[in-house]
Parts: sequence; C-alpha cells; structure tokens
Amino acid sequence: MTRSDRRWLNAAPWESVLAVNKALCQAQKIEPLNTAKGYEPACRLWEKSIQKSMSLQEALDVCRDCHELAPFTFNNGNTFAAIGRTLVEDDLKAVPPVEAQILRTTMCHYIVGLIGRKELQQVLRHFEPMLNAKAPAGRTVAEPEAIAPPEGQRASA
Repeated sequence: MTRSDRRWLNAAPWESVLAVNKALCQAQKIEPLNTAKGYEPACRLWEKSIQKSMSLQEALDVCRDCHELAPFTFNNGNTFAAIGRTLVEDDLKAVPPVEAQILRTTMCHYIVGLIGRKELQQVLRHFEPMLNAKAPAGRTVAEPEAIAPPEGQRASA
C-alpha cells in the first residue's frame, strides 16, 4: 500500500465529478440524473475529502464510498472509476503500457466493487516505488470527452 500522502482529489471538485457524469451520459444519449437518496451524502463526502492529504488507497476509498452512495442514476460506477483512474495518469507516463493498464483496471474494479481491498493492496504494493515518487505538478482531472467509455461499452450504474 502506498504511503505517499497527497491531495489526490484536489483537482476534482464536485463540479468536475458532475461534468464527468454528464459527459458519460451524453456519450450514450441519456439524460444525466441524480438520485434523491445518494446525491447529497456523496457530495458532502467528496467536498470534505478533496482538501485532505491522504494515501492513494484512501483516495480510492472515497471514490468507492461515493460510488456506493449512488449519487447518479446513470453511469454512477463509470463516473467514479473515470475520476479514480485519472489520479495516477501523470505517474504512469514512464511505466510500460501493460503495467499501467493493470493498475488502472485494478483501481477501477476496486472503486466499483468488483475486487476487494486485499487485491487492490497487492497491486498497489507492486507499484509503490513508482507511486511514492515526487508528485507531478499540475495534476488535473481529465477532460470529460477524454474519459467517455468507448462506443458500445455498457454503462455501470
């Protein structure tokens, strides 16, 4: 598990999360809708977390917790997975493509609940030296157009 404390979510205010969800929905020609029960709690959790310095594991836990609160009717899982995978993009530029994809996929699967903490920690331990390197400057959330799922990919709710 990485011990590198950073403000992983700092570049993704709640408005960015909304923009990602909207872009994912528009790519599938569906109206982005919020849920009555999960929207406010997820927003509060996200806003409370973005200024915190935390480990990558903790940042992924926030993404997973918000996903579980289900603030969005459509593309709920895709939204938080897309945000999660952008967290390490700058760190992955010098990593071989297959290894970078392993980390991205593992993180996304953790966020949407397809794998557990133990599996995530095993993969993060493998990448720990790279992720504990100095944080790159200017980290931002990817543009919504850049993170829309490929055409024909099924959305996760």
